[in-house]
Amino acid sequence: MSEQRRAPSPGTTESQELHRTGPTLIGIGAQKCASTFIHAAIGAHPDAAVSAPKEIDFFSAYFDRGYSWYCGHFATGAEKPVRFEASPSYFYDPRCPARVKAFDPDIKIVCLLRDPIARAYSNHLHEVIKGHIPPLPFAQGLANNPAYVEQGFYHRHLSRWLDTMGPAQVLVLLAEEISADPIAAAQTVYRFAGLDDAYVSPVLTERRNESDRARSPLLRRALRAGGDQLRKAGLEDALARVKQTGPVATLLQANSQNMREVVPPMTERDRETLLGIFADDLRALPDLLGRESLPWDSWMALNS
Repeated sequence: MSEQRRAPSPGTTESQELHRTGPTLIGIGAQKCASTFIHAAIGAHPDAAVSAPKEIDFFSAYFDRGYSWYCGHFATGAEKPVRFEASPSYFYDPRCPARVKAFDPDIKIVCLLRDPIARAYSNHLHEVIKGHIPPLPFAQGLANNPAYVEQGFYHRHLSRWLDTMGPAQVLVLLAEEISADPIAAAQTVYRFAGLDDAYVSPVLTERRNESDRARSPLLRRALRAGGDQLRKAGLEDALARVKQTGPVATLLQANSQNMREVVPPMTERDRETLLGIFADDLRALPDLLGRESLPWDSWMALNS
């Protein structure tokens, strides 16, 4: 990844210049909560740029590489007024809020949440898709990977971010509401970021399967490589239209295998176990979000 950047302007410090080429907006997760959609929505906006790759994990996993390495990921699009990256690992790593604040105290944060029980199962599917584990029943995955649960303590983790950054700099959206009205959700993010919210891209209505794997990984890699070239050429909207055409849409669908048909579904016992684990955090979350209730099955089960 290139680390080239503009020479510092007269009267500015090296740190200030880095901030001018680094991100102005960061997505902190949580994992499997529509961060790919938000990344695509911002990347499609003509006044915004996104990092390459999407998840840099700088403030969590690669902090020792320094600000220059981090800001180098925004070299393409450094002239855009809004620059964005999304790394779900930031949400639950307790070191990240202070590190982000020290990097840029004015940076804006987008946090996405989803029913924590549904999120945990989706996390399990993700691990199977990545090849980290075989298609085990969810209970076995849960016993093996404590991150399934740890990432779902939303009140605990979000409180750290709000305390550190301040509520005005943190936008919280729910994945279920993004799915119900993706255009409205994108426009909310655009306004928060300081972008023109009148812009509507075909990307915003593009159907995404969050829990699929490719029947032919080679074909998917080839298609994605072509898509990446179109994005780099500023043709994100054209790419979205091509993907929605009959032959291409049919090819993409034929190459997609829904992992919910491969991995056994969550059992009622699994749900009850997780509801008991998340109960206290769930009860405290609405006050933190300024809501009276939450549009989640877990919330309704807890309050039935």
